[in-house]
Parts: sequence; structure tokens; C-alpha cells
Amino acid sequence: MAKLLFANVKKKDVKKLYKMLRCGEEYIKKRVQTIILSGIHRYKVSEIRKIISLHPNHLRKWIHRYNEGGIEAIINSPKTGKKEKFGKKTKEKIIKIAKVSPRKLGLLFSKWTLYKLKKYLEENKIIENISHETLRKIFKEINIKLKDIEYEEI
Repeated sequence: MAKLLFANVKKKDVKKLYKMLRCGEEYIKKRVQTIILSGIHRYKVSEIRKIISLHPNHLRKWIHRYNEGGIEAIINSPKTGKKEKFGKKTKEKIIKIAKVSPRKLGLLFSKWTLYKLKKYLEENKIIENISHETLRKIFKEINIKLKDIEYEEI
């Protein structure tokens, strides 16, 4: 007899799983299939892997998540990727400063560059640390080129 992969699959969870399998999003359907196939039908990881084309380590990860957190752990998986360092308000503040002429701020140059803007933001403690590449990405998000900005009055 195969070892149970899931600890106590509840009947109410089974109903939710089948419902999600019918109308859930594609990435959730694979997770649900993993649970249904292994937890209810007592398939082995090697058998499930062949059916739904997922790496065995990935399958085991979902099994452990379900065992630790139940069905909610399957639906609300952890977010991947790098977290955003600067929020919307900070980005708006950067753009607002970039739209002001450097001369109006008492600086000795008339146009911003990424390096000069970086230095200004850090020296005036608007941002503790930022790279010129991050500034470039912020301007790219809103489809603005620093050299094309028309300066506003303060």
C-alpha cells in the first residue's frame, strides 16, 4: 500500500478542490490536480509527475504546503520575485523633483541627468540610497525620458 502523501484530506476540502478543478485558473488547476491525484487516489509522486508534467520537487513542495496550511496554502501561494523597493508615493516624489528645473533648486546646471538626480535625492535625504538604473526604470515605467522633460514652476 502506498504511503499517504497528504495528512488528512478533509471532505470539505475535496469538494472545494473539485470545484476549483472545474472553474479555477490554470496555475491553480495543476496544484489541485496534484492534491486530488496524490491525496485522494494515493498515487505516488513519480506517477503524478508523469500525468501532470511537473517536477517531483515541485510536487513535493505543494504537498508540504497543503499539509502545513491546508487548502488556503494552495490557493494563496507565496509571491515570487524581487519585492519593489520604492512605493508609488516615492516614485511620484522623484518624478515631481525631476520636473523642476535644477536652477530653481539652487543647483549650477540646467538639465537633470540620472547621476545628478541620484546625487540630489541622496544628499537632500529624499531617498537614502538609489541607483541611476533604478531611476531610469522609474522613468521608463511612465514612458518619460529625462532629457525630454519640460520643467514646471515650483
